[in-house]
Amino acid sequence: MEDISFNIKAICKAKGINQEVISDSLGITQGTLSQKLSKGNNIKYSLILEISNIIKVSVIDIITYPTKYLPEEKQCVKCKEKEIIINNLNDYIDIIKRKGR
Repeated sequence: MEDISFNIKAICKAKGINQEVISDSLGITQGTLSQKLSKGNNIKYSLILEISNIIKVSVIDIITYPTKYLPEEKQCVKCKEKEIIINNLNDYIDIIKRKGR
């Protein structure tokens, strides 16, 4: 499985979106964005969510790239690893929601 930062970069390349567009939209420098993306699978969920909004791709599709998310009954055995990541992200979402209250 590729890391999330690789998936973000691959999706952006396919859509013709460069890091400058994303960094400008986030209000950070391109260098700061590169640093944040260099964390592989340890990127904060909040950043993944912001990038997904900018590039107009769902978070789940970023995580499961290049395969679109499929319901569990249609998943392959290797996709179970992605399910673990999704569950972890859902836990992070709950934490972020609680902090926002």
